[in-house]
Amino acid sequence: MEMQTEGRAAGKAACEQEDLSFHWLYQRVQALVAHSIYPKAGRMERWSLRTGIAAALIGVLTALIPEHVIAPRIALGLVRVCLFVELAGFLVSGVLGARREIRQYIQPRLSHAREMDSEFDRWQDVIESLRQFPRIERERRLAYVATLRARMTEGMGIMFGGLQRLGPFPLLIALYVQFRDWKWGDWAAAFDVGIFGAILIFAMALLYLIGWVGISLRTRLDTYVALLESSIAGQVEAARLLEQTHPKAPQAH
Repeated sequence: MEMQTEGRAAGKAACEQEDLSFHWLYQRVQALVAHSIYPKAGRMERWSLRTGIAAALIGVLTALIPEHVIAPRIALGLVRVCLFVELAGFLVSGVLGARREIRQYIQPRLSHAREMDSEFDRWQDVIESLRQFPRIERERRLAYVATLRARMTEGMGIMFGGLQRLGPFPLLIALYVQFRDWKWGDWAAAFDVGIFGAILIFAMALLYLIGWVGISLRTRLDTYVALLESSIAGQVEAARLLEQTHPKAPQAH
């Protein structure tokens, strides 16, 4: 409790020394995101996933190289190594991710309640810090970020549609395109997708990555809107209650 009080006092002093900006809001929201009751993805988990993706890309590019450029035996050996590294990287990343998040899936309701309790006080601290700034500044930034969010939602709907509803299916389709003709023992066929298949895999993976980056940006805009609205709505409600409790005296004519 003392730490929270000290944090609010420090936030109030910081607000008095600087103007409201989206950079300030970004820093406060980053602190909210960084705080979690669940463990973060470790270096091994992150790099195993990146290694698997890189191995898949190298394997596909190797399979597209003509035979007169690289000897078939060398290409076959490189493809086998890339396939092993790709599968191992995805497997290690999946196992580590499942072990890290297993607790919240064993008791999802309890874990979710604890997560909300942990985040609520920090959320309120950010709202209280926002209220130290002039209301007119918050209203202006709220109007701007709400308009920006509406434009982004409309633009992403045209390009990506319901990407959040699809989940990992685009990547699964890309893996199907890669392994559709593969049979056990025929290691070269794992990356023998042809030029059209390679372009399709690259395009799906790239659009999937860009789409989720856009979704993360839109989610951040949602957070900005929610914080600004909460900081304004609380003061409006307090002013209304104060006016009801202490009505203004009628002016004499």
